[in-house]
Amino acid sequence: MLTSSLTPLLVRSFAVAAACAVLLGLVGAWSEGQPPGVRVALLTASAFALAAVGAGLALRALTQRERECARLRAQADDARALRDAVMDITPVGFAFYDRDLRYVHVSAALAAMNGLPVEAHLGRHVTEVLPALGTALAPRLARALESDAPLQDLSLQVETPAAPGETRFWFGSYSRVRGAGGAVLGVIASLSEVTERMRTEASLQEHEGRLDVLTRSLPDYLWGGKLRDGGLRDFYCTPVVERTTGYPPSAFSGAGPEGAPSPLWAEMIHPEDRTRYRECIESLALAPSTEVEIEHRIICADGRVRWVRSRAAASGLDDRGSVHLGCVVTDITDRRLADDLRQRLNDSFRRSATEWRRTFDAVSSPLVVLSADGVIYRLNDAARALFDEADPSGQPLSVTAVGAPWSSAAPLVEELRATHGSASRQVHDAASGRTWELSAAWMDEQASQDARIILVALEVTRLLELQAHVRRSETMAAMGAIVAGVAHEVRNPLFSISAVVDAIEATHGAQPELKPYLDVLRGEVRRLTHLTQELFEYGRPTRGEWTDGAVGAVVADALSACALTSDKASVKLERTVPEALPPVRMDARRLFHVFRNVVENAVQHSPPGTTVHVTAEPVEEAGRAWVRCTVHDGGAGFKNEDLPHVFEPFFSKRRGGTGLGLSIVQRILEEHQGRIRLSNHPEGGAEVTILLPALSPAGNTGPTSQSQVS
Repeated sequence: MLTSSLTPLLVRSFAVAAACAVLLGLVGAWSEGQPPGVRVALLTASAFALAAVGAGLALRALTQRERECARLRAQADDARALRDAVMDITPVGFAFYDRDLRYVHVSAALAAMNGLPVEAHLGRHVTEVLPALGTALAPRLARALESDAPLQDLSLQVETPAAPGETRFWFGSYSRVRGAGGAVLGVIASLSEVTERMRTEASLQEHEGRLDVLTRSLPDYLWGGKLRDGGLRDFYCTPVVERTTGYPPSAFSGAGPEGAPSPLWAEMIHPEDRTRYRECIESLALAPSTEVEIEHRIICADGRVRWVRSRAAASGLDDRGSVHLGCVVTDITDRRLADDLRQRLNDSFRRSATEWRRTFDAVSSPLVVLSADGVIYRLNDAARALFDEADPSGQPLSVTAVGAPWSSAAPLVEELRATHGSASRQVHDAASGRTWELSAAWMDEQASQDARIILVALEVTRLLELQAHVRRSETMAAMGAIVAGVAHEVRNPLFSISAVVDAIEATHGAQPELKPYLDVLRGEVRRLTHLTQELFEYGRPTRGEWTDGAVGAVVADALSACALTSDKASVKLERTVPEALPPVRMDARRLFHVFRNVVENAVQHSPPGTTVHVTAEPVEEAGRAWVRCTVHDGGAGFKNEDLPHVFEPFFSKRRGGTGLGLSIVQRILEEHQGRIRLSNHPEGGAEVTILLPALSPAGNTGPTSQSQVS
């Protein structure tokens, strides 16, 4: 590279020298007619000028030469750095030796394999660094120096300081290196440690031997192969196949193309099971990495038919689209014969048990049979439904009975164990609102030493609700008539009192001493007028103008009517009512009274600065669709001792209240088949929940007189 860069420089130098000689000749020829002094001066000036030009050109050429040399040195350094980086980053060990087999360069990976630092190798003969390894490597490196073809071998077995006392295995590759002129510079060696691979191969051979011993000792035979294009290829089976089938292994393998089994393998399957067996095995091709199991019959060499269980597993698809199969075949003939006999006996018992179970489950009331110590022996479907569809058979009733009516059965069972007679009691579940008539009887079987306790639960919730509704309707009707009559009689005197107060105020209103008395009279008249209005509302007979629609508009109207009251009380009203609510059957005017009354109560019980939240949403309860409206105030909430009485007429804890508001709400919701619940919110404040039955897509036939309050 340097020689090639100097050649143009020499050519340019000769050209410049020749040009200078020509110019001096021309100046000499031109000045021949001049005086000697002038001629000498001209020649001297020309020589100096040419010398200056030549010096400049020479300096420029020298500068270019230095730059070229610096560039070539940088390229050489980069190439050397790249070589060192490649050799050091490669996990394979590399070493370069000169023609005398001395280390010139060693990669970090090879130094780590040898267990010596890189500096301990450089400049030393291969046999000096590691005598054992060098003695084995030297002949190979010498042969590589004499051949242009690379050499490879797997026969290196040496011990190195990296693993003292342990023989290591190496794979070596050696290649001669020539320079630019073709001269041999040395040899490069690549060494990879294959100790783990050699040990793995030895271990694999050992395991194959053990596997062969195991397969010969097992009573089950194994077969395998590759399932490809609907056919079995590379088939093999263990020698113990002869114990079960009577056929030697050679009768099945090596007969078909691509290692397919002989036709005898398929013909050995019983004709009635062949289709089912083939579909089961071929299903593994559709779902690789799965397992299948099938019980089928085979026809042995002596004509006997035996039952076997084939359990096959498949790997994933290989690069040729094949699925590798493996199958274990177990002889289950004795078990099948025993199963057939046991099945016939079980069928007979099952028919009898089924007849008894159907009769037992046909009883509509929940029925439980207990042992004498209270363990559940048997129960019918109606009773199982009360255990959340779980089967508690074999467990003590006292442990499994977490809900009504069984949670109240323990005292009854203890009573029967003492009296050996019968008893009954009524049980009410406050959580679900259901009531049960629980009966128990002691049963002593003469042919058995074990006594039984029969528990029967009859739900009377509906009956009690009807009775309570009839009583409440009769009471409400009587009270309504009385209240309406009283309100009517009180209304006229109230009108007269109000008129007299107005007349007095018009006549003597200017007298300051009368104003306090007039304000008291007018306030009391307003209170009695409000009471009379609520008495009329409470005693008003049900007529109603029924329509189908969403309650959102009614709630909005009620909140608008309560806006003035909330503003005076400094209580904020917040509404969350979606537009897409299911329609309900309602009397909008009466339902408006419900929401206005509940919201006004919430505002009156909320301190200034709090918020009354009104929400509505569709819900599912007790298998029925409802529209649930909730009013949550910011007050102190209900007292537990007041909750049983809040719907009673004239019960009020608020000063100036009539005690009829919630009674009227309850009565209106009864007309709408609705429900009302009172509770305290976990975050504080009272919460009133109103449930209105949502209309089904098929419509509704209209309200009935039945209602529920919870």
